Amino acid sequence: MSPRQRKALFNEQNVPPGGVCLSSFVLVRSGGNVLVGKMAKPEVWIDRFFVGEKFAPDYVASGKYLLPARHLAWYESPLEAAESVIRDQAELLIPRRGLRLLGVQSHVRGDVNSSEQPPHWDICFLYEMRVPARTARQLKVPPWFKDFHFAPLSSLLVSDFTRGHGDILQEAGLLSNP
Repeated sequence: MSPRQRKALFNEQNVPPGGVCLSSFVLVRSGGNVLVGKMAKPEVWIDRFFVGEKFAPDYVASGKYLLPARHLAWYESPLEAAESVIRDQAELLIPRRGLRLLGVQSHVRGDVNSSEQPPHWDICFLYEMRVPARTARQLKVPPWFKDFHFAPLSSLLVSDFTRGHGDILQEAGLLSNP
């Protein structure tokens, strides 16, 4: 039986060789703008937001944007993770009803025949939150970001983002450019 014909039942003995990541992304909008940031302090991203320790320094060095997002903790729901992203990463206050699920995406990267780049499966929950212009103007830059602001969505390219975050926006139909 080929790897593609097996049931995707994940337990300690049965995961793709490259692993599986569950993540919640939050598209924070204010008018036609979206909240983006550039990482600083990789150690904070590793400890607080579950970014892999071998990847965080590269993401910081890239100087590219990312969306407010993080991997889920054990037994945490995607909505709980999205709430945590808003509260703990973006440092915004919103009521729970302020988040709306836009969709779920699945990305498989890697090669089933490669031991150096085995398949890795990302399952991404994309939420949306809208904030008034006043909140956008009062945004403070948390210390784990070197840049954190609202940018016109129409001016962003997929290639402006690190960690596949541009791909998330493109698959959601929000960025049509390469």
